[in-house]
Amino acid sequence: MAASTRTHATEAARRYALALFELAQDKGQLAEVHSDFKAFVDMAKESKDLTILLDSPAFSRDEKVRALADVMKASGLGTMMANFVGVMATNGRSNEIVPAQGAFDALYAKQRGVQRAVVRTAKDMTGAERARIESILAKAVGGEVELTSEVDASLIGGIQLRIGSKLIDASIAAKLDRMNTAMKGA
Repeated sequence: MAASTRTHATEAARRYALALFELAQDKGQLAEVHSDFKAFVDMAKESKDLTILLDSPAFSRDEKVRALADVMKASGLGTMMANFVGVMATNGRSNEIVPAQGAFDALYAKQRGVQRAVVRTAKDMTGAERARIESILAKAVGGEVELTSEVDASLIGGIQLRIGSKLIDASIAAKLDRMNTAMKGA
């Protein structure tokens, strides 16, 4: 699996994402563009060659523009997404396309009133555990929640929950760290 080394959106990536979001909203194509953008990023994550094309300075702008136009044509993704990728490549920002998707996705979620949450556990959650956490979060925030789960064995047990900028750390590792700190201070 290939993945771009850059996942956090720069200010430029956020501006491009906002421009695409506003255009898609004006044209009534938000859902389609959101889906196309996700599909493009999934392609980049799965294709080492596409990731290299996006990120490598070894290719000229013109080479990137031509190659990405071919990729977009073969992918069957919408015209608005193809044009967006073309503009970013033409402007020398092909390495910002993947990070721009995160910014676009955040705008789309905010527009729909969806709260994003990430839960980390030491092992995979069961479907019932995931449903229970989603239900509790939906009640707590008073709306729809999109839950992403991650596995981090270093937590030992328990969970870490991040919703927005808030982190609730109820992991065994965090409890052990707090105990260690308390014992050192005693």
